[in-house]
Amino acid sequence: MRGWLSRGAFAARVAMDRSDLWLPGAVVAFAGAGWIVLLLTVAPAPGTGDAASFGLRMAASPWWPWNLVVLTLAILSGLLTLLVGIAFGEVAILLGLSDPAVPMLPRTVPRAMAVLLGVALPVTALVLLVLWAIGPDLVDAVAGERLLATGWPLLVLLGAIVVVAQAFGAVGLRLRGRAAVAAFRGRWARLVPQAAVTFVAFLAGQLLTATLLGLLWQPLAVRLADGGLAQLTTVFLLLGFVWIWLVLVVLAGIGQAWTSAWWSAELAAEERA
Repeated sequence: MRGWLSRGAFAARVAMDRSDLWLPGAVVAFAGAGWIVLLLTVAPAPGTGDAASFGLRMAASPWWPWNLVVLTLAILSGLLTLLVGIAFGEVAILLGLSDPAVPMLPRTVPRAMAVLLGVALPVTALVLLVLWAIGPDLVDAVAGERLLATGWPLLVLLGAIVVVAQAFGAVGLRLRGRAAVAAFRGRWARLVPQAAVTFVAFLAGQLLTATLLGLLWQPLAVRLADGGLAQLTTVFLLLGFVWIWLVLVVLAGIGQAWTSAWWSAELAAEERA
């Protein structure tokens, strides 16, 4: 236990000292969830009426069903772009942390994308199932309390699945083939708790970011609705909001670098044991 925590502390020092890992870490954090936090801050989530109206307009269009095909392709292209960003960022961090004498790291983005796809596809399918199950409560802001009261078992189950998938993905990015499977099966009791810790830290960071951005955006949104960018103070406030958001993205990148460094240190220690 002490060695596990000491390696986590060592990884934190590495992440703070290695500024070259901050940018790829920020790319991973933003592509993973940061864009969702920013989007929900500046553009409120649509309600059931908005979603129904959009669906009716899509169905009534003379381009139906091709407009649905184009929309689906656009969404898939966006998800693929995010996946490429995550893969590039993860590989950049891993190569920055790698020891040339230990050939355990993936050297190509395609292999990293294959690992990420293998982990992300089943998790995404489960997320869609959960959203389908609690969708009516999720899009209705009034039912927020009821969502937590009735949907928490599904959310807890989904969180557990994400944690296990994260642990297996971290091993798969650093070990190859059967070695990755054997390492996960033999060390899951140590790897899954580590994935839980890093996942909770990630969620806490995103929640803090969403709270801070929401507090900053509320007065700015009022100013933009009143006079747009006609007032110079509004422009300065907008620039300040963007600057603070960029700082938060960099901080999230440091957190991602810490997570990756901890996984590499833990697996390297297990290899030496």
